[in-house]
Amino acid sequence: MKKLIAIILTVALALALSALPVSAAEEAPAELDLTPSEGLEFESNGDGTCTILSIGVCKDTDIVIPTTSPAGDTVTLIAPRAFESLEDVDSVTLAGYEYEVGERAFQYGEFETLNIIGGAPVLGENVFYDCEDLTAIQFVDSALEIVDYAFQECCDDGVVTFTNCTGTIGERVFQYGGLLSVTFNGCEMEIDENAFYSCEDLKAVQFLESEMTVNEYAFQECGDGAALIVEGGTVELDERSFQYSDLDSMSVDKAELTVGENAFYRCEDLTSLAFTDSTIEADGYAFQECGDKAVVEMTGCTVTLDKRAFQYSSLAAFSVSGGAFAADESALYSCEDLETVIIDCDKVELGEYAVSSCPDLTSVSICTSGGEVSIDDRAFQYCECLAEVTIGDGLTELGRYVFEGGAEDLVITIADTPYTADMLADGLK
Repeated sequence: MKKLIAIILTVALALALSALPVSAAEEAPAELDLTPSEGLEFESNGDGTCTILSIGVCKDTDIVIPTTSPAGDTVTLIAPRAFESLEDVDSVTLAGYEYEVGERAFQYGEFETLNIIGGAPVLGENVFYDCEDLTAIQFVDSALEIVDYAFQECCDDGVVTFTNCTGTIGERVFQYGGLLSVTFNGCEMEIDENAFYSCEDLKAVQFLESEMTVNEYAFQECGDGAALIVEGGTVELDERSFQYSDLDSMSVDKAELTVGENAFYRCEDLTSLAFTDSTIEADGYAFQECGDKAVVEMTGCTVTLDKRAFQYSSLAAFSVSGGAFAADESALYSCEDLETVIIDCDKVELGEYAVSSCPDLTSVSICTSGGEVSIDDRAFQYCECLAEVTIGDGLTELGRYVFEGGAEDLVITIADTPYTADMLADGLK
């Protein structure tokens, strides 16, 4: 039986480690001995269950929490503060644990590694509070309920991975933590408000083949030149979920992503947003006041930008190829650093003022190789440097005053026919 458990564990850990950065994977153990530690102090509840009270006389440096006592009682609680200020221990493992870990049970512990494998543990408030030495936390194949503040002020230079897990991460669970990265791989989970608030050292947030709901403010004021990576699965980002974060890049591949209002509000360090073969829905103001001369590239996607999704953002270039693209009212309004817009899709819909008042915009190309195009009133109004516009032969509607206030020498070519802005002032149908 032990041999079977070891094989299962090795496979599970291999899955977890595949999601880690190489440096973290090299430091993590290849496999664990799941033999339960002996010498812990238990208290029987008199009904076939028991509580773990303390470390007792256990001298293990790698502690594996038992699921039963020496008397055969099932452990249903690790008592509050049971392992508080744990010293001379390298790792703690909960394998197949199904019950509650009491408040502050491991707070101030000095161990470096935490493994939670299988089971359905409930991690109470502040259970790992201020465990600063934690550098690796792995959750594998578990149904988790992680209660508010459970890992607050934890993990200096820590790597946290969730592999094949379900459940919830409560409010402020990791807030003020020193995490370097957090990865969800094959998970179905919900992240509550402020769960990773002010984790300022974060370099990477990854959602891989996962079904995730990320609630308001979950990653607010996070990151230090961080990368947000979404590969596969479905991710819903609620309002203001990453606002004020120091993200450097964002990539989405083969996924469904919903971005709530102000989700990335004032993420001013963003320089790259890349979306590939995905469905993207961005609500109003989703990326408002974002970017540092950012380059936005969308390839093979179905994209819907609600009103003012990118308004006032510092975008240098915006390109869309393949798929379908719809930008509602003022979606790219007053993006002052925006110089080029290239859209080449099967279907394009631009709402009123969609790309208006972009003073540095010089050139626009829309569906020159084919594709249905609809452009509403004033879509490019007051782009004072706009000198060249090229639109293919799939234009079905052009509203009024679309190019009003462009450069004096603005040349507009539609289906190989040249126009001036005045000639198109009343639209074209």
